[in-house]
Amino acid sequence: MKKRCMRLTAFILMLCMICVCGFGCGKTEQAKKVVFTTNGQEVTLDEMWFYCKSVQEYYESYYSSMFSSPEAWTSTYPVTRDDGTTEESTLEDVAKRSAIKQIRQIKVAMAHADELNISLTEEEQEQVIAQAKKFIEQVTKEEQENMGITRELAEKVFEQSATIEKMKDKLAKDEGIEISDEEAQTSKIYYIYFPTVATDVSGNAIGADEEGLEQAKEDAKDALERIEAGNPIATVAAAYGMGATSGEMTVDADSDLPEEIGESIQNLKDGETYDKVISASDGFYIIQMLKVVDESATADKKEELMNQRSQELLDKKFEEWTKDEDFNYDQDVNWEYMKEIDFVKNSTVK
Repeated sequence: MKKRCMRLTAFILMLCMICVCGFGCGKTEQAKKVVFTTNGQEVTLDEMWFYCKSVQEYYESYYSSMFSSPEAWTSTYPVTRDDGTTEESTLEDVAKRSAIKQIRQIKVAMAHADELNISLTEEEQEQVIAQAKKFIEQVTKEEQENMGITRELAEKVFEQSATIEKMKDKLAKDEGIEISDEEAQTSKIYYIYFPTVATDVSGNAIGADEEGLEQAKEDAKDALERIEAGNPIATVAAAYGMGATSGEMTVDADSDLPEEIGESIQNLKDGETYDKVISASDGFYIIQMLKVVDESATADKKEELMNQRSQELLDKKFEEWTKDEDFNYDQDVNWEYMKEIDFVKNSTVK
């Protein structure tokens, strides 16, 4: 199960690790191409690249199960537009709109940083310069020219990122937001899953026949007996050929678990195995509690929740600051320029 602790501005910081590819547009050309204007500030194609690439990297990492190939970016989904209508849109278009929203929020928030007494310290400025330098050093001269990326632009983006982080932290502090250990508690379990549902070549679910159901149930019962006899749960999973459908998983209050599993783990202690085979709609489960409180995962969850709350506060501020701005994503963005940022061509998916 994937963690959800990705921060809006962390998308940009993540760029330091990206293996970049050019988009085939010259440095001067990209810097001249204005994609849109918000709060009186122009956003050019070279800057747009930073945010699009960071959002692309996030999607391909967080939603990795969706990306069997780069062509997943051309998959279509129903999307509600500004005027309330719904139409089919590619995943690439959805991601680009997300990047545009990020830049708009950052640009507007930066214009109000003084109101909140937000500025970077000398040490933080030095960190920004170091981050930009590290990023540029990882990009070849040829790639810098192809993408229109300069050290000055990198410093600008990292400075905005650091400033927004401080703004979010201040908003959360002013509101007195705190996340308790209980609210963030995250446990670690090990599960063995005996599936009773398969998928055909067309992607349709196929349920097991009566014989298959009985066999899966008997195997699960035998496996549970072996575990209760002292055999390691991972070893038992492998013995029944369930290694691919078994493993460790962190669970918290937000985890989307079958109700039967959620109830089974409530009273388990460290190292205890639930004493019954759990029957769910998709198969049979055996659950063992590894840690009721996983310290590392709980700390991550606490940070995630704090990020969510502080982002919600920033979103609210953004709505206040832009209530008189009539921005239309379909009409106010130069989508011809946006086509030059090709998610399929520059995908990291193999």
